[in-house]
Amino acid sequence: MSRKYGLEAPNFLRTLPTVLQNDPNMQALAAAVSAELEKLAGEPRLAQIYTRIDEMDETMLDILAADFKVDWWRPEADLEEKRNALKSSWYIHKHLGTKSAIETAVADYMGSGKVEEWFEYGGRPHHFRVASENNTAIITNYDAFMAVLKVVQRCSSVLDHITAILTGMQHPYIGTAMRMGKVGAVEMNPTDVGIYTMLADEGENALTDESGNILLDGGSL
Repeated sequence: MSRKYGLEAPNFLRTLPTVLQNDPNMQALAAAVSAELEKLAGEPRLAQIYTRIDEMDETMLDILAADFKVDWWRPEADLEEKRNALKSSWYIHKHLGTKSAIETAVADYMGSGKVEEWFEYGGRPHHFRVASENNTAIITNYDAFMAVLKVVQRCSSVLDHITAILTGMQHPYIGTAMRMGKVGAVEMNPTDVGIYTMLADEGENALTDESGNILLDGGSL
């Protein structure tokens, strides 16, 4: 750039009326302003916002959150949470009241998860639920998530619950048992059955022969 249009003090003086150009006070002011502007000109990256969020300090993040109306901003949050909240704020503002805005909040504060609207799980109209696989984040980031949820969801929407999705790996084992037995049949040959009358005395005592066999009508037993 031509020095004629640079940030030097003489260039500032030329913008003043002739009567002031020779004023020592105006010359000193022009020199001071020129020196400060030259410092800023050497650091153009300071004017960048979107590309420098990960480099900004906490004070600058708080200022930007107020400027961009991040209503769910938490001053007590740590630096990482503030940076994530500022990065997602522009998208959330464009999609307020939608499922997408809630999903963005879930991703920022729960790490991962799923948002289901009432008609997807048979709930009551205008209700929804959230399921997250990050059980630690549900506990540690619950307050932060609820703060942003109050802003991004529709006023008519109602959160039913937040569910922790538990996953794990294990080795399955399958056992079998067999009961064995032997099946057989018993054969019995039929025998002739006869009807005999036992002989008895007057006292109904059985009569026997000399060997002690009971006397029957037609033989002995």
